[in-house]
Amino acid sequence: MKSYADYIQVDWEEHFVDLPTGIRMAYTVCGPEGGVPVVLIHGVTDGRISWSQVAPMLAGLGYRVYVPEYRGNGKTDKPEAGPEGYTVETHVKDMLAFLDAVGIPKAHFVGHSLGSLIAQRINIEAPERVLSTTLIESAVKCQPNEVLTWAHDGDGKDYLGVHGYDDVQKMPESFLKEWADNTNDSEDFQRATIEHIRQMPYKVWDYLLTGLNAFDNRADIGKVSGKVQVIWATEDNIFPASDQEELKAGLTGCDVVYKTVEGGSHNVHWDSPATRALVTQYIDEFIKSA
Repeated sequence: MKSYADYIQVDWEEHFVDLPTGIRMAYTVCGPEGGVPVVLIHGVTDGRISWSQVAPMLAGLGYRVYVPEYRGNGKTDKPEAGPEGYTVETHVKDMLAFLDAVGIPKAHFVGHSLGSLIAQRINIEAPERVLSTTLIESAVKCQPNEVLTWAHDGDGKDYLGVHGYDDVQKMPESFLKEWADNTNDSEDFQRATIEHIRQMPYKVWDYLLTGLNAFDNRADIGKVSGKVQVIWATEDNIFPASDQEELKAGLTGCDVVYKTVEGGSHNVHWDSPATRALVTQYIDEFIKSA
């Protein structure tokens, strides 16, 4: 079977590393070896495809860009999990182990969606590893949340949730198409996006979404420190304006700047050539000012 990763052609190198947390992690890297390290952390089921257009743009600006695929995604291991699923805490441990294994003492972290929640916790738990933190389409907590609850539990009719297809062990194509729907201008990107989630094992949907939905950083959000950038698009239907207000209210312990992208979606960094160029510009300008 053709891998999801083969549907796109990206000027990066693919590597694998065995981590002491018990998984083999896949990651890509691009940009000059001496460049300032930037770690891009993708959303819940996005894998490397999420950053396949932004990473080369940042590399072209001179950064050394790493895109790790966290557990459950892409070519990284997908081990069995307990009822708690793949928690953000588990992802953080993997990411810190990844930094050690690859030899990155410090980096600029850019996280999208679940990736931004992981970046929040890296900032709090290992601030000595963080040069700056950019949070794209982020939030302080994941419940209550209509979209994320629907993704896990279903609606009881048209989509039955992550346990609704246990008999066939396969997510329905109608759900996958809805979940992967996007406005990216590249047909290859579009195909890679849906092939990635088609190739994800059935059980992993539960592990990833259960762990995501359990995230609640309200008690610690004030501990986020250093230079922080928050990028939010006005048409984000997962973490809307109310989540952004809660995030702003909580980010009291850092030097933070806010950027708003009018008309962009939850996946603003791949919506269109214009929005990905703008997000790349925001990341570059922020890193240079940090």
